[in-house]
Amino acid sequence: MDKSSQTLLVVFIAVAAVSILIQAGFSVATFFAARKAQKKIMNLADDVRLHALPAIISSRELIQDVTPKLKLITENLTATTATLRSKADQVGGLVGNVTERAQVQASRVDGMVKGTLDQLTNAVHAIEHGVAAPVRQVNGILNGLRAGMDVMRKKTPTNHLDPEDDLFV
Repeated sequence: MDKSSQTLLVVFIAVAAVSILIQAGFSVATFFAARKAQKKIMNLADDVRLHALPAIISSRELIQDVTPKLKLITENLTATTATLRSKADQVGGLVGNVTERAQVQASRVDGMVKGTLDQLTNAVHAIEHGVAAPVRQVNGILNGLRAGMDVMRKKTPTNHLDPEDDLFV
């Protein structure tokens, strides 16, 4: 090998050694960074265990305690709903019955009022006929007397034959 090849080989080895050293430095830095992150995560996990785990356990106990009560409340609501429905049906029946009775009474009162008005109309006609007929008769008699008095007042004989009466065709 010649000298230039040897120099090149030394430069290549030096560059390779430097790059291996840089790579080793990055690996060591990555190791320390990972170690630091691991410590932070471990501290965070300890905090979660310390603070969150009791809350999770309490909520689990609370859920176990509340579940039967919620079931009981649901059953009570179901029973109450059924009772309310039956009572609403009863009230609806009663309202229908009262409405029907009110309609029957209204038609009965309507019939009574109609009968009373018919009787009043008949009575008015009877009174009118009973009073109007004698009044007409008295009126006729008075008109006859008046006509007789008018004839007696006129002492001059009247000519019943007018020349104009003969022209009437």
